[in-house]
Amino acid sequence: MRNHGKILQHDVMLGRDNELAALVARVTAARRGDTGCAVLTAPSGLGKSVLLDSLLRTRVCRGMTVLRGHWGEAAGEAGAYSGLRTLFAATGTPAAHRKEADAGACHPAEFLPRPGGTQRFSLPSAYPVFRRLQGHALRLMAHRPLVLVLDDAHDCDEHSLRWLDFILRRAAGRPLLVLLARRSEARLRAPEAWAGLLAQPAVSVMNLGALGTDAVGSLAEQVFGRPVHPRLARDVAAVTGGNPRTVVRLLRELRRRGASPDESVARQAVELGARMAARSVRRVLARERAELRGAAAAVALLGPEPLKYIAVLADVDHATAEEAVTALHHAGALSPDGADVVHDSVRDALLEPLSVSQRAELHARAALLLSDAGSPAEQVARHLMELPQVGEPWMAAVLRDAAAWAEQRGAFSDAAGFLRRALEAEPDDTEVRLRLALAVTPTDPLAAAALFRAALVDVTDTTARARIAIQYAMACLTVPLPASYRAELLEALEAARDTLRNDSQTDVHLRDQVAAVLLLMGRRRTDTAGREPRGPVTAPHQVRTGLSDPLQTAALGALHDALSGHSRERAVREVRRVLAAAAPVQPLWLQIVAAATLALADETADAHAALDTVLRRTADEPTSWTRVVAMTTRSTLLRRDGAVFDATAVAREAIDTVGESGSDAWMRKARAVLASALVDQGEPQRAERLLDGVSRAGTSGSAIEDQLYLYARARARWAAGHPAQALRLLRECGSAQEAAGVVNPVVAPWWAEACLILAAMRRPADGREIAEQGAERARRWGTPRALGLAALARGVLTAGRAGVDLLAESVHHLSRSPAVAECARAEYALGRALLLHGDETTARDRLRRAASLAGGCGALTLAESAGNLLVSAGGRMQGATGTPPGGLLTTTELKVAGLAVSGASNRQIAQRLFVTVRTVESHLTNVYRKLGVRRRDGLVVALRALQGRSMQLPGASVLEGA
Repeated sequence: MRNHGKILQHDVMLGRDNELAALVARVTAARRGDTGCAVLTAPSGLGKSVLLDSLLRTRVCRGMTVLRGHWGEAAGEAGAYSGLRTLFAATGTPAAHRKEADAGACHPAEFLPRPGGTQRFSLPSAYPVFRRLQGHALRLMAHRPLVLVLDDAHDCDEHSLRWLDFILRRAAGRPLLVLLARRSEARLRAPEAWAGLLAQPAVSVMNLGALGTDAVGSLAEQVFGRPVHPRLARDVAAVTGGNPRTVVRLLRELRRRGASPDESVARQAVELGARMAARSVRRVLARERAELRGAAAAVALLGPEPLKYIAVLADVDHATAEEAVTALHHAGALSPDGADVVHDSVRDALLEPLSVSQRAELHARAALLLSDAGSPAEQVARHLMELPQVGEPWMAAVLRDAAAWAEQRGAFSDAAGFLRRALEAEPDDTEVRLRLALAVTPTDPLAAAALFRAALVDVTDTTARARIAIQYAMACLTVPLPASYRAELLEALEAARDTLRNDSQTDVHLRDQVAAVLLLMGRRRTDTAGREPRGPVTAPHQVRTGLSDPLQTAALGALHDALSGHSRERAVREVRRVLAAAAPVQPLWLQIVAAATLALADETADAHAALDTVLRRTADEPTSWTRVVAMTTRSTLLRRDGAVFDATAVAREAIDTVGESGSDAWMRKARAVLASALVDQGEPQRAERLLDGVSRAGTSGSAIEDQLYLYARARARWAAGHPAQALRLLRECGSAQEAAGVVNPVVAPWWAEACLILAAMRRPADGREIAEQGAERARRWGTPRALGLAALARGVLTAGRAGVDLLAESVHHLSRSPAVAECARAEYALGRALLLHGDETTARDRLRRAASLAGGCGALTLAESAGNLLVSAGGRMQGATGTPPGGLLTTTELKVAGLAVSGASNRQIAQRLFVTVRTVESHLTNVYRKLGVRRRDGLVVALRALQGRSMQLPGASVLEGA
């Protein structure tokens, strides 16, 4: 029996508590006469033998007869019964030394065949031996329970395995337990015998996996003597492959170097673990023959499975390939499941003996081998990526297919890499260039713009140019394009608008898309033809670079409806159909378009869900431009629905993500949202300074951003005490909307704001025409927000009881919408009008509601104004005492409670809860990413990790409220 050192015995048990408990239960059952067998399987080095050592040291095994053998001790003769010979070797002495009285109880050595026998198994010939061995085992069990333990049982001979099967069937009801340990990656010497043994009901298999993060954390806590940071445990588990022996070595080396078990040492652990694994690999390879080193290099390229591919690639036999995999497992170079090496440093060590040309040749052979074997295109393409040239036609085809699969699962960075190499092989392929542009857009939209532009130059057909231009415009809509790029893009779109007719359904669909894109870019549609019904929305089956895709047709058509203020019902219906059928292959701007359409229709929950899809698919690329656009869109939604604090946090996060790498022009929308939120919070000067750094030059290609900028600038000017200048900016915003053809009244409701300013300037007559136009468009669009704003605009301009009635109508409509802040403004205007009308009691109630609503959503200026007017009218806020408002309630509870006591509708309260949960979830994901904490470890771990650290995280107010 092997002599295991003490270094791992206690440590490993911290990671095997569940397995040990299961084995103890089997031993307990065997003592009661429940005959059984447990087979422990695991890759080499994961502690099978040490777990058995620990089991045999437990109290439950005391007083039992334990026979333990290791097949490796019999490997020299490896004949029939070799496993049983080593198993029974310690049960007695040779016959010559036994007393005569013991002659009836022969030792197994007397009737087992001599070592070296190679006869095939035959039950008639083996039966006498089996019976005598059975008798010997029964005599042992007559005195005390019996445990038979065999290590490395994967190499066990057929005769020994057949006898174990034999005794298990005939010892039912007796105190017998058989424990077998075998390597999961090893080839079985007697597979048929194993199949028969495992078919027995008394036999169970226990798979020992790699140590997980929790188990590694327990080991680390014992080594360091105190709790460790979750990231350290996670990284140690990854770099060691969860191998207990390697984990302990690494942890003790870290402790020897004086490292502390906190987050800062995690990178050091990865680097040290990788170096240790690489050194181990070099030591192993240094003493091996050339054929095995070649097989190890093949493993580094292919991974250890299947072995036949490694053998072919390295030009060695199957046994050598298997030996190489086993050696790498022992060296700690492979993950427990053998899927890959544990670190790139280990891969480099395996490939170190090869020159650059030899590596390239090996990658080329690997690609051809895998391609001929029908392996997935991405697996083949990763080898082609390592070649200096991909000049052969089949290589370009594989790269295109690999990119398609990567696009299907949303891995656009991988797709971009494959397509770049394919474009090197086929530089004139416009299809590949367009797909590359779409794949590059999320991370580098300016590079994508150059690719789109090159594709436009290569194509002369008007229809084809229109399809390219639509993708170009939507992918780079918020990017500050050079003037020449923008001019060429508009030329292609306008040429298509003027050329496309009603000759085919395709042309009609394409013309709709062109019209929607021009609307977004600020170019009015000149034709007057009505929109024709679009085709059915179906899920795509392949990647398409043109916009013949019905999903994209429907999404852009719905957005056109929304911006033009047409049928709200049709826009919502179509965009929901799009979201239901959308697949990862679709460009991410499709989800953002859907979110914008739904937001205009006050379907905020669905809009946030669409943005969630974008944020999930870009989670691995936190600085992705598409992710930034999604965050900016979310901040716009939050601000529109009165979640001022949340909108501020998300807008700041978007701006911080871009940082100094992008110009101010890239963040015009986020800055406009943040400026409006600052105005709501009573900081108009800061809002104006924020907007001063944003150029109004129309370089981004988005007319909507220009309108939002003007709207935010006007609100800041009014709050700063300059109503005339604010009115001029609002009229300019209205002119920009008219020029672009954007007539939806809630895109940037300049008209309602202008009416409020004109009412404050006592110029109601100047605002009536604006109010009537806004009301007409609001009736056409039909959302409660639009109708409420229309009634508010008309109400502040109308004197007497008629004005009061209009303001009450405004409150009624807005209370049914997500627009909490706008509802608070309507309540304030109604309360003020009631005071002027002499109804002080009702006025105080309305002002109290306005203050509560405004304070709950973060509109502090409005809350203060409503509170001051309430006090002037002889009222006070409910619960106003010496105690700070809200007592011990959190920020979020105060917000929701403020809505509830103010008489807000259930819809508004539910909306606030939904928005808060969504925003908190988004910020927590960001916190976890920065801390290196997995989501399942929970907020408590993240907050503990923050203790004592001066980390400023975006959305801190949201976290505090949560």
